[in-house]
Order: sequence, then C-alpha cells, then structure tokens
Amino acid sequence: MSILGDLRAVAARLSHQDNRPTCAFCGKGKLVLINERPDPNFGALGVVEQTLRCDSPECGKLTID
Repeated sequence: MSILGDLRAVAARLSHQDNRPTCAFCGKGKLVLINERPDPNFGALGVVEQTLRCDSPECGKLTID
C-alpha cells in the first residue's frame, strides 16, 4: 500500500472517532463503545443495546443506549 493510502486509512479511522457522542453527564468526554448485544425485547428485529463509557477521567459514567 502507498503512503497516501495509509494516510487516508488513518484519517478515516480518526474522523470516525471524532464523531463520537459527547457524554450527557459531564459534557466534556466522548463516549466509547464497551459492549454491544441484541436488545432483550427487540433483538429479533435487529435492535441492539449498546453500553458506552465516558472517556473523561473525572467522569467515567456508563450509558446504556
């Protein structure tokens, strides 16, 4: 792979990370996906349940979406 291709791949990964939602509790940190599983009630319809954690050291709260 060329250097330009490598740079584009890295840029694509970083831009995806920058679009992470902001923590609703502290408003500073970004949410990191910890776990993803089928929803207990609507999993058969393709709905997933995500567990997210704030990456701010002062917060670290969990969000289930």
